[in-house]
Amino acid sequence: MKKYIFLILCILPSYILAQKQVFPKEKFDAKDAENKLAYGNSTIKGVAVTREYAHARGIKEFTGEKHLAPKGTAVMLFPVTDYFKAYYKLRNKYKESIKYVAAISAEAFSYRIETQVGDNGEFVFEKMKPGKYYIETTSFQYSGTAVGHREIGRTHYWNGLGHYKGYDPIYEKYNYNYTGVAVESAFVEIKKDGEIKKLKL
Repeated sequence: MKKYIFLILCILPSYILAQKQVFPKEKFDAKDAENKLAYGNSTIKGVAVTREYAHARGIKEFTGEKHLAPKGTAVMLFPVTDYFKAYYKLRNKYKESIKYVAAISAEAFSYRIETQVGDNGEFVFEKMKPGKYYIETTSFQYSGTAVGHREIGRTHYWNGLGHYKGYDPIYEKYNYNYTGVAVESAFVEIKKDGEIKKLKL
């Protein structure tokens, strides 16, 4: 029996575990994947950072807050094979689905290179050959402090005849802590052997 595994490697909520798995119809070519991961003379230097977004009026807007992945976070590199391309299309197709989820075989998942985030969110893949790769972190937590506003009172108004005209709320600022979970990813292409490729996830 074949084993299958999900990308992304994170703690899955129960409704995802109940989803039907959909696999690429493309046959996985182990020799092609192995060849794409053969040694070369190039280096990929990256920074794993997550960005906070707010959803306002149906628009996803960057808030300006960034958080580096903590030291020790695993980073995985996959060769972009025909099988992986087919998987990624399925992943985009079903990313909002509550019934289906894209998955890849354990064999395909085994053809990867792993490294870990060091200081300042940085990671490195060395001895890479020219080609296209997909890089993804495992899930990591981040935390931050923000400023909120709360109503602490109201200023009421009456006219000269004693009729009530309304009020203005009185607000005060307060600080609060928050946490979140992120998985960051990106495609990268090395075009020339010996190249040093830099990217941010």
